[in-house]
Amino acid sequence: MGCPGVMAGGENPSIPPFLFGAGGKPFTQALNIPPVLKPTSTTSTTEFYDLALREADVEIIPGMLTRIMGFNGLTPGPTIRARVGRQVVVSHSNNLPVTTLGGTPGDVAIHLHGGHVPSSEDGFPTDTVPPGANRSYTYPNDQLPATLWYHDHLMDFTGPHVWFGMAGFYILTDDYEDSLGLPSGAYEIPLVIQDRNFDTNGELVYTGNRFGETGNTILVNGTIQPYFQVAAHKYRFRVLNGSNARRYQIALSNGQPFHVLGMEGGLLPAPVKVNSLVLAPAERADIVVDFSSLPVGGSVVLQNSLGSGSTANIIRFDVDRVETDTSQIPPSFRPLEKLSTSQAVLTRGFTFSGGMMGMMGGSPWVINGKPFDPDRVDANPKLGTVEIWEFRNMSMMDHPAHLHQTMFQILDINGTPPPPTHAGWKDTVNVPAMGSVRIIMRFADYAGRYVLHCHVLEHEDNAMMARFDVVP
Repeated sequence: MGCPGVMAGGENPSIPPFLFGAGGKPFTQALNIPPVLKPTSTTSTTEFYDLALREADVEIIPGMLTRIMGFNGLTPGPTIRARVGRQVVVSHSNNLPVTTLGGTPGDVAIHLHGGHVPSSEDGFPTDTVPPGANRSYTYPNDQLPATLWYHDHLMDFTGPHVWFGMAGFYILTDDYEDSLGLPSGAYEIPLVIQDRNFDTNGELVYTGNRFGETGNTILVNGTIQPYFQVAAHKYRFRVLNGSNARRYQIALSNGQPFHVLGMEGGLLPAPVKVNSLVLAPAERADIVVDFSSLPVGGSVVLQNSLGSGSTANIIRFDVDRVETDTSQIPPSFRPLEKLSTSQAVLTRGFTFSGGMMGMMGGSPWVINGKPFDPDRVDANPKLGTVEIWEFRNMSMMDHPAHLHQTMFQILDINGTPPPPTHAGWKDTVNVPAMGSVRIIMRFADYAGRYVLHCHVLEHEDNAMMARFDVVP
């Protein structure tokens, strides 16, 4: 199907070239690293944080201002670093106007993506915080350490809200991970990769493409195709595909391998050496790149093998110094609790369909033939039980399926076990066009309403979402 670049890395032909040639002058700006948010107060059990969501003018294109809506006026928002076992309370003040960028409503519903949280704290799409209101979310952090992220999840408007800036990192760590000797401090860097379009005034352009919004300009941490000066040292990069619809196949331009430590649910049982890795929207990869083989003055580019032209290059790493490196990549990490199919009390099926037929009338994207209805319960797993869910994709586009409430393990993709990089805990899995995926998970700790949806945000906004209730 001739969809404009969605989930394939191509361009949106309806958007003119970026005003100074997206990708024509890459690597002219230094990488932005989002600030780490400081708690406003701390108790023996809890850190308290404040975030203000507002419109702001920021310099993304040199010499021009771009209007965004971001947490504390930043895109990406400040990084929250949390500890396993210590509760975090985030107070959000919604300072957006009633109608905000793109003509969208200023209401929000903040979701901690990958967070194992009570239903009341999950950011259900209709659990909204209107303009002028405040809302606190409480996160227990009773889960394995992992790279999480927070973003808006408003029903029907997640796509434009994230496109215009509403996203940030939430990094969860623990003492065990600290003891491993992995690169840390200045050698541990979060990287969110996004694609965007801008008009000749430097403003973001959002078209509402129901196949999925793609851009002709690659940003990393809100910086257009940046450079990052590194030492001849190992670096740990927490990579998030924060794009609305684009997939990336990340690889180094010199063919050098890198190690995958883990994905959405934290560390794998052991690191996996790869030459490239595909990330669908919302997937994360915790990787280590060793720059010690490059001479001072040398460079290597992190590329997108699924891109072309202005979307082929992501970030350039420039080695500008030598520093003593005492970090390591251990041969193994904590053991994985492997779920067995024999533990499952039920197998459920979910069919993802739509596309061109859906454009002729009704909802373009559906699960089990039904558009999302926040009042309809489509599954009711029992608290404490293990289930297998089978996703069947009856469309010609990939659908990265994201499950709230719990992490899962992939049993198979098109009948084949997942690659080692995908054999740990996950919260998002790409369901290939006309393909199938089986996952297994335990619904622990929290009862209540949650959602399953495609994380191509325009598919989600156009009804490819289902409510499930974990019942006592």
